[in-house]
Amino acid sequence: MAKDKSFAAKIAKAAGAASRHCPKCGEIINSLRVVECIKNKEKNSYKFKENFVPICKCNQSQIMA
Repeated sequence: MAKDKSFAAKIAKAAGAASRHCPKCGEIINSLRVVECIKNKEKNSYKFKENFVPICKCNQSQIMA
């Protein structure tokens, strides 16, 4: 199915209707890219693990610490 590219869809997106809200605090949930560095002990090398974590005021202090 094709994307809706109408003017009304663009206005709704700009107003924040497409974003998700946290059920606890009511704030908008933003995605944060978290990159972890993991060491491989066998090869003595490093690799990177990327995750997109949803963040709002409820879990901001736990993730940003």
